[in-house]
Amino acid sequence: MTIIAGSINQNSIRKEIQDFAKVCESFYNGELSIPEYKSISGGFGTYSERGHKTGMLRLRIPAGILELDKFKFVVDSIEKYNIEKVHFTTNQSIQFHNLKPEIIPEFMLEAYDAGIVTRGGGGDYPRNVLCSPLSGVEKGEYFDVSPYAKAVSDFLIDLIGKIKLPRKLKVGFSNSPQNIVHATYRDMGFVAKENGKFDLYTAGGLGVNPEFGVKTAEDIEPENILYYVMTMVQLFMKYGNYENRAKARTRYVPKTIGEEKYVSEFNAILDELKKSEDLTLNIESETVSKKGDGSVPSVSRNIVEQKQEGLFAVKYHPPLGNPSVEVLKDLYNLISSIENVGVRISTKEELFIINLTGKEADKVAEILTSDNSSTELQESVSCVGATICQQGLSDSSGLLQKIIQLDKEENFADGVLPKLCISGCQSSCAAHQTAKIGFKGGKKKVDGVLTDAFDLFYGGSELQGDERFGEVLGTVPVDNIIEMFRKLGREIQNSNSTFNSWITENKERFLEIVKEYAI
Repeated sequence: MTIIAGSINQNSIRKEIQDFAKVCESFYNGELSIPEYKSISGGFGTYSERGHKTGMLRLRIPAGILELDKFKFVVDSIEKYNIEKVHFTTNQSIQFHNLKPEIIPEFMLEAYDAGIVTRGGGGDYPRNVLCSPLSGVEKGEYFDVSPYAKAVSDFLIDLIGKIKLPRKLKVGFSNSPQNIVHATYRDMGFVAKENGKFDLYTAGGLGVNPEFGVKTAEDIEPENILYYVMTMVQLFMKYGNYENRAKARTRYVPKTIGEEKYVSEFNAILDELKKSEDLTLNIESETVSKKGDGSVPSVSRNIVEQKQEGLFAVKYHPPLGNPSVEVLKDLYNLISSIENVGVRISTKEELFIINLTGKEADKVAEILTSDNSSTELQESVSCVGATICQQGLSDSSGLLQKIIQLDKEENFADGVLPKLCISGCQSSCAAHQTAKIGFKGGKKKVDGVLTDAFDLFYGGSELQGDERFGEVLGTVPVDNIIEMFRKLGREIQNSNSTFNSWITENKERFLEIVKEYAI
């Protein structure tokens, strides 16, 4: 089976967007309720924002690979619609915020004409397929998994409108045990192996009642992965809960029917598929033909050496995952003339510009200097939070801003305050549950006043083979969090250490400080 990118559902998706325009207009005219609109709009990659006067739009970027022509569309759209807020998501997508309702359907159609699908960007659909952002160029990777991630993306998008899932289905591909895309705890995760094959983990996920995935198959030949994807789709449709949305995720299926039966049913469906359909992939490996020119870039935390000799990648982690629109324009103008350049969106709210010579890397890094992370803390991840998101309970991005401001005021050395993962609610968009330090937003009464307060998670890990959920140490109001980090930072700074070094011998002291500020 050959997957041809861009050939999917062309007529039906265009017609669906045109029909959705009427739904969008009805909602913003006050003729539909929020739940009624959300149940439809999510499937088109858009939700109303808090206050219900503006909306957001999410572009699907399969495998996080942003081709230059699509990057140009993003930059041109920012200018055309005077967009002031752009966000890199933890699902390797790009979100546009504060959009006037009347432009949303038009924007969708223009994106589609540019080869970018928003369909299924939310709602009960297969979501953007994730992939290790440096796949194909990363030192130490087992093999390049990105062509397979793109093929699965096209395959799943083609199912939209043909199937009805109980809830969303998230698929990820990892190229190494770094497990950046959390492949071992997604609905489906294909994990590359040294032998050039995949192991498959399924029925995992974060959020409410999180679960690590069930190891469902081993040593899958890459050309056979679509059999496993379709098997998972059919299994989820057969056993997924269509009545109770709270339990309508793949991770509840093994709990419902038992893990042994779950694996048995998976294999039975797989066997039937192999007899009845040809889903074999025919993918030619992609190689980087560009050669280094002998130049070496400046030493920087944001420049990474690729496995291709003499080539480098530059990381761009804007504050809170919100890039400056001016920097995006300047970046595109610079890289559009660079040979074999590539752009990848990470699951950590950042971009990687790949296949650069040393001189090119320095030029790219210089463009990004004013809007790029320079400390470990500034690489923290937060969702957009309750000021925008209807689901959000607390202002996660606002909390991160306050902590970064504290860090600057106190002039803490890099690493004194650690990288954080902050979610505004239990949905875990920032993956707080497997972060070393994570926060989950909520509300608590403090002195009789309802205020933002966050559960503090400690000790999580995303590494393959060492996956673990963090321990909840307590609930801390926002103002207390700031003072907690002030005290913690001063103590670590005075010991001439960093958080990651200090915590190994001072966990009990850390727990004492948290207890002092928790409620």
